[in-house]
Amino acid sequence: METRKIECHTLIVGAGSAGIEAYKSAVENGADCIIVDSGPVGTTAQRSGELPTSLLMSAAQSLKSLKNLEQCGISFPVPVQPDTSNVLSSLRAVRSRATSDVLSFMYKIPENRRIRGKVKFIDNHNVSVDEAVEIHFETAVIATGSSPLVTFEQSRLKNILTSNEFFELETLPKSVAVFGSTKVGLQLGQALSYLGVDTVVFGQKKLWQLTDESVLLVAHQLLSSRFKLYVDTYVTSMDDDGDNGYTIYYVDGKGYENYLHMESIVAATARIPNVGGMNLQKIGIKLMPHGLIKINEKNMQTAVPNIFAAGDVCRDTFLSSVAFADGRYAGLNAANYPVLSEKPTQVKINLVYTDPVLAIVGNSLEDMRKYAKMTGDTFITTEVRLAQGHYRGLREDGGILSIYTSVTSHKILGAELCAYKGDKIANFLALAMENNYTVEKLSEYNFTNLSAESAIGIAAQNAVDKLKKSNKFRVH
Repeated sequence: METRKIECHTLIVGAGSAGIEAYKSAVENGADCIIVDSGPVGTTAQRSGELPTSLLMSAAQSLKSLKNLEQCGISFPVPVQPDTSNVLSSLRAVRSRATSDVLSFMYKIPENRRIRGKVKFIDNHNVSVDEAVEIHFETAVIATGSSPLVTFEQSRLKNILTSNEFFELETLPKSVAVFGSTKVGLQLGQALSYLGVDTVVFGQKKLWQLTDESVLLVAHQLLSSRFKLYVDTYVTSMDDDGDNGYTIYYVDGKGYENYLHMESIVAATARIPNVGGMNLQKIGIKLMPHGLIKINEKNMQTAVPNIFAAGDVCRDTFLSSVAFADGRYAGLNAANYPVLSEKPTQVKINLVYTDPVLAIVGNSLEDMRKYAKMTGDTFITTEVRLAQGHYRGLREDGGILSIYTSVTSHKILGAELCAYKGDKIANFLALAMENNYTVEKLSEYNFTNLSAESAIGIAAQNAVDKLKKSNKFRVH
């Protein structure tokens, strides 16, 4: 069959959150675009990522609130027996409404400007789509997203689930073993546990991307008190019991051998960028460890100047808000190349909507240690334990906030936290960091009573006190 040849100014590879935003941005800036996608219509964030996970956690939190009414002195004459059989169907109904927006947008694109198939780069100006179509382009944006990783041991089991398949189940399983203390693993495991599913999460001591030992310790304590989180275990083998589920053999933290029988297994160990078979390295695009595309953070440009990348294919935050911003600037720069615009400097926020919320704002502790070695600037760490004073009035005490303050500038350069309403703390802290507030200024800010954000003021005051005790440095 003869290969069809077409041309465009900007080629968008991938129709997820970042890809769609890149397409919109490029078209708005006058570029003739073609968008190519190989997956089902609808973004990963909507099908199996942020949206369904958040909806599942929302249902779980609602049920948890009902169970916690007794703490508020409220009781029912008859015990409430919740029916969770419609949780997933309700979730999919909401998801369908969100996905319909993407569908309507995609079908508004002229048919000859949207192509389904897998892309393989021939060189930095030509691609092949399923060896049936060749597209010549001036610039391109790669926004192919990421997919759940299934380990070799897990791949030997029949019908193992990832987040892609889990949300397509008719009803919640009776028991689930979740492998991975990642963002998806922790959220999914906790939500299912709250919804009455017998759930075990097998993870690592390093939960998610936390690097501060104090925050990690508190996160372990709080999360494991809410659901079964096993981080000191070693899985020795897994057996497929056919329609009866799976048997998992493991050695616990005390060295004892144990086994579990679970109806379902969900692989949530990691996500890997969708770059396989695209020939990226052969045309000069550089990949980082774990396969992420290396980019210039300021303009989304890859090592090949006329090719840009956006979203999960080049970073591991897995946040649609980040993907939107990436796509917007990648599309803008692809349309206007070689004239490039830089993304506004913004403090990075990475969140896990567990109960309590985990967050990293700006630099992690590991990042700060690297920063200190590179710049020679020293920093201090101060923390607040959210288990005293008015935090008890929130009925959700027990968290922690650690901030990392430059000794030279007295500005907060990073933070890690595990706290009730941790997303609010993280966003306020990021805004303060973007506005270059010193710890002195933050320590004087009047936070309203019973607000979780007041932890920032206490941590800032602790930093001021610590700086004052040092004879080496002048307090600003």
